[in-house]
Amino acid sequence: MPLQKHKAELVLDTKSILGEGPVWDWKKQTLFWVDIEGQKLHRLSPTPQNHTEWVLDAMVGAAVPMKEGKLLLPMESGLVSFDLESEVLSTLHVLENTDQSIRFNDGKVGPDGDFWVGTMDKGCAPKRGNFYRVDTDFNATLQIPKTSVSNGMAWSSDKKTLYYIDSPTFEVRAFDFKNGGISNAKVAIHVPKDYGSPDGMCIDAEGMLWIAHWGGLCVRCWNPETGEVLEVVKVDAPHVTSCCFGGKDLDTLYITTARSGLNEKQLLKYPLSGGLFSHRPKVKGTPITYFKGKS
Repeated sequence: MPLQKHKAELVLDTKSILGEGPVWDWKKQTLFWVDIEGQKLHRLSPTPQNHTEWVLDAMVGAAVPMKEGKLLLPMESGLVSFDLESEVLSTLHVLENTDQSIRFNDGKVGPDGDFWVGTMDKGCAPKRGNFYRVDTDFNATLQIPKTSVSNGMAWSSDKKTLYYIDSPTFEVRAFDFKNGGISNAKVAIHVPKDYGSPDGMCIDAEGMLWIAHWGGLCVRCWNPETGEVLEVVKVDAPHVTSCCFGGKDLDTLYITTARSGLNEKQLLKYPLSGGLFSHRPKVKGTPITYFKGKS
């Protein structure tokens, strides 16, 4: 079958420094994402379009909807909850961090309701991060030590496999996922270096992985069983950071991008870098699981 090629459309020109972590809250019919280096939290209600942003006092790696309606945010100092109504941040006293050279990066909730999140060096020094699981009682356990840039978690529909990216490895690893733990790592996808580094990703209802490529100007759809690229969605931004399915029918692919790491010449050529984009492929996504911990 010939490779399908498409182009994403701009949704919002937010000029985020490091846009990341889009997540579709299907209860609220709302998209959340973050600007890590810009220290911002974004919210978009698509119909009618209504965009809100909050400026925070530190870097934030992700935004995860909680069962009770708040957001779970991995901030530089540790995990906090954010009340969207009162706009109050509450410290949760888990994964507390005092090392100013370390921050949180991508994080997602697994099918059992636990939160999975990675840390990394702010200067991207190798193997200074870790990958953790936080259960619903806010107990954190180390899952993978000495990671570099944790990214792109996705779970198979049968809940038996966790796909995970440590970006500098240019690999997608598949782990057996059972009883809240991971084991038996194997490489599902080898990403060619000239494709751009694999960054954030999501999974569709057919089990295919949609991977954002930092430096690759696109999102690629991969078959994790064969390692084959099925589709390419071009984006008017070199540094494509992550993606998720959203919309009423989970049929819209939302895509985040970054301006960080681009020089003046690149920004002139790609002025929409840092914006939020979208594309409607011919597949649908899967609904998120809400974090079940009580803040």
